[in-house]
Amino acid sequence: MTDETPRPHISAPCWIERPADVLRCTEPPGHDGDHYHCYSRTQWPSQAGETQ
Repeated sequence: MTDETPRPHISAPCWIERPADVLRCTEPPGHDGDHYHCYSRTQWPSQAGETQ
């Protein structure tokens, strides 16, 4: 690779953990609305003051 080679941007997931569970949100960081885990299709509400 050279300095001119375009590099893809891969964003990290939101990764907020579902309360009392092992699932983590797979939506992009800073998303609006509920958290969502794409493999189990589970969603849960966002809480005020969450940090990523």
